[in-house]
Amino acid sequence: MAGCGPEWRDQHPMGGPELLYPASERGSAHPGRGLAMLELLGFLIILLAVFVLRRLLGIERGRWITTLIAVVVGEAAAALIVRSIYGTFSGAPIGAAFGTWALVIVFAMLVVVLFEMLRGPAAVRRRRRIPHPISGTRQMVGRGFRYLQVGRIAVRRGLLRTGGAEGEVAGARLGRSLRGAMEDAGGLFVKLGQAMADQPQLVTPAVAAELAGLHDEAAPADPEAARAVIVEELGSSEEVFAEISSTPLGAASIAQTYLARLRDGREVVVKVQRPGVAESVRGDLDILRRLADRLDRRTTWARSIGLKELIAGFDERTREELDFRVEAANGIAARRALHDSDPVRVPEVIDGYTTARVLVQERAEGRSIGAPAIFEGWDPERRRTLADGLLSLTLRQMMGGEPFHADPHPGNVFLRPDGRLELIDFGSVGRLDPYERAGLTDMLHGLHAEDPALLREGVLRIGATTHRIDEDAFDRELARLLSRSLGPDGTLSPDLFERVLFVLRDFGVVLPRSTTTLFRTLATLLGTLRVISPGYQVVEAAQRVGGQAVAGEQPASTVSDLMLKTAMTNALILRRVPQQVDAIARSLVHGELRTRVSLLSEAEDVRVAKGMVNRLVMGIVASALALSSAIMLSSGSAPALGGFRVVNVLGAIGLFFSVLLLLRVVVQILRDRG
Repeated sequence: MAGCGPEWRDQHPMGGPELLYPASERGSAHPGRGLAMLELLGFLIILLAVFVLRRLLGIERGRWITTLIAVVVGEAAAALIVRSIYGTFSGAPIGAAFGTWALVIVFAMLVVVLFEMLRGPAAVRRRRRIPHPISGTRQMVGRGFRYLQVGRIAVRRGLLRTGGAEGEVAGARLGRSLRGAMEDAGGLFVKLGQAMADQPQLVTPAVAAELAGLHDEAAPADPEAARAVIVEELGSSEEVFAEISSTPLGAASIAQTYLARLRDGREVVVKVQRPGVAESVRGDLDILRRLADRLDRRTTWARSIGLKELIAGFDERTREELDFRVEAANGIAARRALHDSDPVRVPEVIDGYTTARVLVQERAEGRSIGAPAIFEGWDPERRRTLADGLLSLTLRQMMGGEPFHADPHPGNVFLRPDGRLELIDFGSVGRLDPYERAGLTDMLHGLHAEDPALLREGVLRIGATTHRIDEDAFDRELARLLSRSLGPDGTLSPDLFERVLFVLRDFGVVLPRSTTTLFRTLATLLGTLRVISPGYQVVEAAQRVGGQAVAGEQPASTVSDLMLKTAMTNALILRRVPQQVDAIARSLVHGELRTRVSLLSEAEDVRVAKGMVNRLVMGIVASALALSSAIMLSSGSAPALGGFRVVNVLGAIGLFFSVLLLLRVVVQILRDRG
């Protein structure tokens, strides 16, 4: 290396062996190798130092990519400064290497800060466990292929195109494209589309109307593969069934059903999970969770509608559908809750022959109530009585905190030959907690009395508000909703609950998953009751058949009766009043009565306060940096750095970044004012 000329030195920005290699080593047999080792070590030290400093600053965005870019820019800037100070790299002493490293760190940190200023505040990242290398790679490859497949379907179906035909309802074209894409993707995406159709406040009514046409149908699986599932779960089918059909009665995305006869002669329906569907569904659920998590971290609209929670609820329900034991338990519980007087029954689950992938239950007699002329020859009173029985059962289960059928559409309600109804398919159920039951009672009372304030109180018992609500405006909107949804004859519009969801969304009321299920069930139940008894007055019927929990107590005839009923209702509260009054009196006597005010208890107040404090701190830092930079610019030290004073150069750099910080504060203020 001793014979290397200036050309070789100019190609190595960190200098040659004269700069970074000790003089005693310059004559060794492999000085280039030692130089490379030293430069590699220096690069690793710089990289580690910048990463540690970024962690200390709490900077997350970009991580290693931003760090590498910052280090490269920092090395280039430091090399220019060293060349300017010493004229040539060969003239720099070995000690200058450590100074160069310090300059690289400083400039790299300035580049990192500049990145953060350009890219905005960092998102909060979750700590993730380190996946197994083999399974993690397999899952990543599987997700990649699924992303590619779904992306090709989306492009083919025109999901990336905008606009629609002239005169077409806004969103109708998007709804058709989305429905076609989900039908092509199949499996879980069909169920996701059906779930989106039940949430019109999230996807607009036009899109929801198109998605409502999705049918969870699929081509039948290979009969031998389905039989293999039965053998794996139950053993030899000949030992369990005297006869089983080879052609499925129905085929859906997750399971298909067969007619069979047990050895004891009972006619049953066998529900068999499609081979391999569990792995496919879990993979699609993983994609949905990742997408929802990313949107929740990066978009405001996803957080405002609770997209992450909605996908979590969809994930939970779908995983329950993959385990047929959950459906079996729901059916058994619903059957036990029936009364002898109920004109409704539930098929018996053959418990000994039910597993996670196979469900065996007795065959439902009769036909779906949606079949043509199914009620031919029935008089209106008999049909109304049958509808009363279904409504009474559903309200009793809801108000009693019991599991209720969450999807009572006409296809899941059969009319038996004996004139009773039979409910099938308990894969989707709901259950209300005490707050939801109290809210439902208030809502039904509000509907009956056409009282928007009572309806609001019922809704707010259940939901959570994202910001303060103008109660007067909320009541006026609910009053308009009631006037449009209640007919002069007392009939209730089937889309009432859908409209309520839109109002809640507009006023920032977020409902839990169980309540969303409740609204969907009520809307579906209302349509089914109208099929059984056209013109059915559900509000009046709820007061008539819902029992004391819904109908409420009769008004007191005298003041003493009213006071007695009020005292009995609040007996538990009244028992605690003397102790509480005594505790307050003792605190007053001893001068220990204190009140506590919770400052910044509202999320909006915290956001505003944090923004003000951040701007104040940024302004102070920028001002201090500008002041110190101005002092450095006015320094009269001896010229260096190609005729410039080093202190002046550093002052100019500091002044530049102080101006950037101040401009950032100004831009944020202007944005808020806009």
